[in-house]
Amino acid sequence: MGFQLEIYFIPLLLFLFLLCPILQAAESQEPACGKEVCGNITIQSPFGIDSSCYTHSWFRVTCKSTRNGEKPSINVNGIDLEVLDSIYSDAILISNPVTYIKCERISEASVSVNLSGTPFFFSSDKNGFGSVGCGNLATVLSNEADSLGGCVQPRCDDGASESGCFTQITGNFTSYSVNMTAMYPDSNRCASAFIFSAFSFSSGYPLPTGINIGATHVPAVLSWNSTYCGDGGCGRPGLGPINFNTYKVESCGNVTFHCPFSMKAQDDSNNWFKVICNKSANGKEVPLLNINGTNLQILDFNFLDGTVKVNHPITYFNCRKNHHNGMSLNLTGTRFYYSDSDNIFWSLGCGNLVTIFGNKTENLIGGCLQPSCRINNKTSSIVGCPLTIPKGLSSFFANMSDMVDSSDYRRKRSCGFASLISYDFDLTDDFDLSNRTHIPTQLQWGTLISGECYLNDSLDTSCTFDGDYCWSRLSANHLCLCKRDIGDISYSRSCKGMS
Repeated sequence: MGFQLEIYFIPLLLFLFLLCPILQAAESQEPACGKEVCGNITIQSPFGIDSSCYTHSWFRVTCKSTRNGEKPSINVNGIDLEVLDSIYSDAILISNPVTYIKCERISEASVSVNLSGTPFFFSSDKNGFGSVGCGNLATVLSNEADSLGGCVQPRCDDGASESGCFTQITGNFTSYSVNMTAMYPDSNRCASAFIFSAFSFSSGYPLPTGINIGATHVPAVLSWNSTYCGDGGCGRPGLGPINFNTYKVESCGNVTFHCPFSMKAQDDSNNWFKVICNKSANGKEVPLLNINGTNLQILDFNFLDGTVKVNHPITYFNCRKNHHNGMSLNLTGTRFYYSDSDNIFWSLGCGNLVTIFGNKTENLIGGCLQPSCRINNKTSSIVGCPLTIPKGLSSFFANMSDMVDSSDYRRKRSCGFASLISYDFDLTDDFDLSNRTHIPTQLQWGTLISGECYLNDSLDTSCTFDGDYCWSRLSANHLCLCKRDIGDISYSRSCKGMS
C-alpha cells in the first residue's frame, strides 16, 4: 500500500491530545537515518552517509571537507553533484553544471550531466530552462533530439553580456543538449544554458535574479523513480508491520473531516476545531466553525494542505445599503490564519483604486487600480489584485476609492467588492452579486514542512478507517502525515515501514 508523505506543523493546544494519538517516544538504536548532517545540510532518506541508511549506491552521500566547510555530494555516472537541500520528499536540490558555448575563457561542455541508467531525472514541473547571452535562440533538446523548449535572448546593443532569457520546459528527461542559433550577426559571442530550479531564485527579467554569464553551477531539482529500486523501494530496509489505530472519519452534509476536527469534541471556548452540524431550512446538514462568535460554513477540508475552506463574509461591498465596511474577520488568538498560498485578492468594479492593509491601516499590503469604466462601455469589471499575501495574516482591511474621471459622462459609482478568495473559485464577468454576501476563503490550520519521516512501532500511529490517511505525532506540534497513492505514478512518495 503506497502513501504520499508530508510533515506538518500544526499549532495545537494540549487539549488536542484528547483528539489525536499521543506519541509514545522510544529511543532508537539505529543510526539517525534521515537526520544525518553534513555541513548545514540534513541528509533525508532515501539518501544516507552511513551504509545502513541507504539501500542502493545511487543514494550514497559523501561528506567532503572544502575551504568553505563540509559539503555533501552524490556521484551520478562519474560526476560529483553537490547536494544543496532536501526541499521535497521525492526530490533533492543539487548544484547543476552550466553548459557553455563559444566561451574561450571557460572550459566548454556541449552536453549536460547524463542521468541515463540511474533512477534520477529532471522534472519539468520543478525545473525551468535558462540561457545567458545576446540575441540567440537557445533550445534545449532531449536525448532523442526532441525540442523540450527554448527562449530568445534579447539583443545586447550596448555590448553587455548579462542579458538572457528563461522559459518553461515540457516532459521529464534524463539528459539534454543545447543548441544556440544566432538571431543577429553580432550574436556570435559567449553564451551559456542551464536547467535550473525556478523556485530557488527571485523572479526577474530577463533572467532570474542571481544568474549571470559567470555562473558555473545553478541549483536544479533532481527527482527519482523508485521502480529502479525494486519492490522494496528506494528507502531503508523495511521496518516490518506497524500496529496502528483506526480513526473514524466524520461527515456533515457533503463535507468529511477528521483529526484535528471533530463534532464530538467537548464544548470548550478554546476548542477551535469543534464542528457544529446544523440543519438548514431545507433540511440539509451544514457543517459550521464558530470563530470568535461568527459561524462560518465549512465548504471543504484538506488534510494534506492543512486548510479548511469556509464561506467567508465579503470584506468590502458597496452594492447595497448594508454594505461591508472592509474589515475581515479577526483571527488573532485563534488557531487559524488566512492561507497565503491558497487565496488571492479579487475585486469587482471599474475606475476604483483598491488598497489592502494588514492588521493596522498604516500597514499597506498592496493594491491595484481597476480598469477604466470607459473600457468596453462597462460599469463593472472583474480583475485580480496581484499582491503577495503575508504569511500568518490574521486580519486585513480592504478599501475602494472612487478614481473615475469627473468629465466622464458615463460617470457612475460602480457596484463592486474586494475580498480574499480561494484560488480555485471560478470568478467570471457575469458574476452576480445581487444575492451574495459570502465568498469561499481558505483558512490555514496547519503549516506544511517538506521532509520525510518513518512510521514504525516507536510511534503511536493512526489511520482513517478507510485507510486514506495515516499520521503519527512526532511532538506536541508536529505530525508525520501520509496519503494513499491513487494514481499510477511510479515515483510517488511512500510511508516508510508500512506493510
